[in-house]
Amino acid sequence: MKNGYFKIQLTDSESYVTLYPPEDGGEPIQVDEMRDYLVNKGFPSIDIVTLKKVIDNLSKPENVKIASKKGIPCPESFRVTVPSDKMSAVCRFYPPSTGGAELTSSDIKSTLKLQGVTKGVDDKAIEAYLANRQYCTDIVLAKGLEPTSGTDASIEYFFNTNPNLKPKLNEDGSVDFFSLSAISVVKKDQKLAELTKEVPGEPGFNVVGDVLPPREVRRLTLQFGRNIELSPDELSIKSLVDGHASLVEGKVFVSDVYQVSDVDTSTGNIDYAGNVCVLGNVKTGFSIRAKGDVEVRGVVENALIEASGNVSIARGMNGMSKGTIMAGGNVVAKFLENANVNAGGYVHAEAILHSNVICKGEVTVTGKKGFITGGTIRTPATVYAKTIGSTMGVDTEIEVGTDPKLTIKANNLNADIAALKKKIEQAEPVLVTITQKIKAGEQLRPEQTLYFKQLSEQYKSMKAELDAKMDEMNDLLDKLEDTKGVESCIKVESFAYPGTKITINDTSIILSKPVQHGRFVKDGADIRVKGL
Repeated sequence: MKNGYFKIQLTDSESYVTLYPPEDGGEPIQVDEMRDYLVNKGFPSIDIVTLKKVIDNLSKPENVKIASKKGIPCPESFRVTVPSDKMSAVCRFYPPSTGGAELTSSDIKSTLKLQGVTKGVDDKAIEAYLANRQYCTDIVLAKGLEPTSGTDASIEYFFNTNPNLKPKLNEDGSVDFFSLSAISVVKKDQKLAELTKEVPGEPGFNVVGDVLPPREVRRLTLQFGRNIELSPDELSIKSLVDGHASLVEGKVFVSDVYQVSDVDTSTGNIDYAGNVCVLGNVKTGFSIRAKGDVEVRGVVENALIEASGNVSIARGMNGMSKGTIMAGGNVVAKFLENANVNAGGYVHAEAILHSNVICKGEVTVTGKKGFITGGTIRTPATVYAKTIGSTMGVDTEIEVGTDPKLTIKANNLNADIAALKKKIEQAEPVLVTITQKIKAGEQLRPEQTLYFKQLSEQYKSMKAELDAKMDEMNDLLDKLEDTKGVESCIKVESFAYPGTKITINDTSIILSKPVQHGRFVKDGADIRVKGL
């Protein structure tokens, strides 16, 4: 394949341009390119219309007169184009006229350098061109080198690190809450994790000589707590005891599981650095605080359970309106009645009655009953239940699409800001009055001077605190705005009854009639019901 091209021919009294047709599917002569070249070489009065007609019907080389004078011989030349990414230099060559000199390898390299192309010049491509000169053809004579990306460090863990294990659904529709333990048992001297070190990338360059740094690779180290030993090469860790391994925010912990029959007067409150397993019940008024998971195989009454990890309650919780669960991970219970739940993960139960639930993950209420009746459910994710509300019209609120913790924090900040503004407004007239007295030359009593000094310091402190809280509020509002793009919905398999309040992001509706087998979604400024 060979592109069509043109060449200036000179006689003693006239000048011509020879037009060469393309060969083997090459591109025809570009009229604009030829015109610009001829004008640049001293032929401004060419008949471009005539030339175009010849080019359109060109089947063999043809000479076209362009001037009744002898022009100045033109050497072989080329045009250099460097794309915006500067990763190549594309050259387009034009033949010498009659009596014009041909380019040498040295000439080409010198011109490239003058055009700013200083790196990646391809000697083989230059020699290939000189051996088979192809004109009016784009030829890459310099290439940049992309930086190599390198390899991020990685850590392989040899125990279960997935905290999102969900309960098993039995064939009869009930949920097996007695097989919830996600404890990862490890033995003494068992390898827990292995680190593969990062491999840095190599820098690249572009054709104008800029160094292109490689992507920054991720560097990792093995993070761990007590009862764990680091290998001499710092590439692996092993357990020093028989116990339970967990991964919390990238750090490996190994601890024994603290196991009791019941949490009552025989044990008192429990505060443990690892996991807690209660074989029986947690009685009213007692508390469990654990750095790991909490598993209760019986019932929880009006008690406090606080865990950095997951909380599972095999036979449910009746919190008597005061019982509270606070989990950094997931909460799974047979039922939740008159309870307050705050979870960093999902919440799963067979029934939720008159409870206040706040979490970051899905709320799933399935099993034989699968109903949410009374109380409030708030999550940025999806809520799924068989039944929502009741035929008696019990107040039930379901809110999705916005992080409830951010909303609560924003409300608290609003209250703090309002209180600060009120105090500042009360202090300002007093400070202004005293300042005016001082400017008027009035002598203040010692107690007035002390009061003025204290009030001024309090005013400055309140102003600084107000500015800090306003900045914090602006950050919170940005985060709340970001959550509006999350596609959350509320799914009901059976009925959602009248009186139920549905909120998605900042839009709310109160159901006036039953909705069956539907999915509540945000559609523009409205909430609509679609099929499951």
